[in-house]
Amino acid sequence: MSGIRSYGCYIPFHRLKRSEIGETYGGMGKKGERAVAYYDEDSLTMAVAAAQNAFDGHDIDRVDAVYFASTTAPYLEKECATQIAAVLDVGKELSTADFSHSLRACASAMILADRNAARGETTMVGVGDCRMGGADGANEAAFGDGGAAFLFSDQNVIAKTLGTCSISAEYHDNWRGKHDAIVRSWDVRYHNTQHYLPYVQQAVKKILSLLELEPKDFSKIVLYAHDERYQKECALKLGFTPEQLQPCLYTDIGNTGAAAAPIMLAAALDEAAPGEKILYVSYSDGCDVMAFETTEAIASYRPNRTVHELIAHKDNTIPYGKYLKWRELLVFEPQKRPQQERSSLPDYYRNYMKIQGVYGSICTECGTPQFPPQRVCVNCRSIDKMRPYRFYGRPATVRTFTMDGLSLSLDPPNYLVVVDFEGGGKMMTYLVDCRPEDISVGMKVSLSFRRIFEANGVSTYFWKVVPAFEKEGK
Repeated sequence: MSGIRSYGCYIPFHRLKRSEIGETYGGMGKKGERAVAYYDEDSLTMAVAAAQNAFDGHDIDRVDAVYFASTTAPYLEKECATQIAAVLDVGKELSTADFSHSLRACASAMILADRNAARGETTMVGVGDCRMGGADGANEAAFGDGGAAFLFSDQNVIAKTLGTCSISAEYHDNWRGKHDAIVRSWDVRYHNTQHYLPYVQQAVKKILSLLELEPKDFSKIVLYAHDERYQKECALKLGFTPEQLQPCLYTDIGNTGAAAAPIMLAAALDEAAPGEKILYVSYSDGCDVMAFETTEAIASYRPNRTVHELIAHKDNTIPYGKYLKWRELLVFEPQKRPQQERSSLPDYYRNYMKIQGVYGSICTECGTPQFPPQRVCVNCRSIDKMRPYRFYGRPATVRTFTMDGLSLSLDPPNYLVVVDFEGGGKMMTYLVDCRPEDISVGMKVSLSFRRIFEANGVSTYFWKVVPAFEKEGK
């Protein structure tokens, strides 16, 4: 029995009010907010965060493949799934692949992952998207940033796969050329009547026929659409009731592109009971459709953070100008410092375990953990008596902090902190996703994989910390 074993999502902490955009250009603006990736986040880091959410607290014994899906990958020529595998610390003896160029890239990866699961292989699918629309345009307000991840397996599944089907169609509705920074769109009415409705109806009718099911047999339909209005219209034409339609969340976080339908699926699973059927419909250049039925295992399953917990955890006070600065869409006066040089690629590779997996060392003589890895123990002075020690997942607190207004940053000041890990070990790094008035010595934090800088086409990533998430009532 193949299907979803675990899942997780990631929604950035920062939100931009749509009214803020409208007021900047002399208009009223639309209702709601859009999720905004911080300047040190991208589609890769959001997919990593979602995958960690899917892993944390769940006993995952092995992973045979890692797939990454996005329309906004940080590289045009270099695989990103390898980096996700490295950060998750799942070893090197596995297959990896990137899926790109389409909003249904994640669904395509999920279908392949499910086929792997039917052969007894476990596959992690991570998706993240960070699309941009033109200034003062509909897409700028409509889009949002986010990520999701699903682990497919044939063991301990919480939602078994009933069937899949795909429709391929060549047309243009949304697209982005190789020299474009923003997404382009054709007439929405033409797209909706000539492409979206016909192809979605064809795909849904096909899978219902294959499974010998009817719309009333499903508790929820997860239906992607570029716009909430067309999503509702399409669901009704397919024979589903408004109660069966999973909310698209566009008012809360925006249309998150390739991650939009996956986030909706995660939200549906958050609230699902055993024995419920869920129809998942992804759309772009055709359709990919998957049908799931939840198992008894979902009754005791809970992701580390639910979709609605992630939506509620936010700061919606950022001004529009700051958003433009984070996306580097305006020319600002340069800081009076030398240009950032590219990371040493041999050094980046030699320190693979430290940078990707946040490995330090622990002294085998006295048991003292240390970061970064050392040859000489800081406690007992033993030489070369070390073994690797991973700091990810270990509780940590702020030991001391300072606000640094001199170092390079798109959002000064930087919050430089020293953190203590439970069980021993310290790390100096940056604290992000935190208001200045909330920082304090002793505050609980957790590690977060972020982009440090980009130079000469190379994105350098490392670990920062964010305030630790604590569930309500704890």
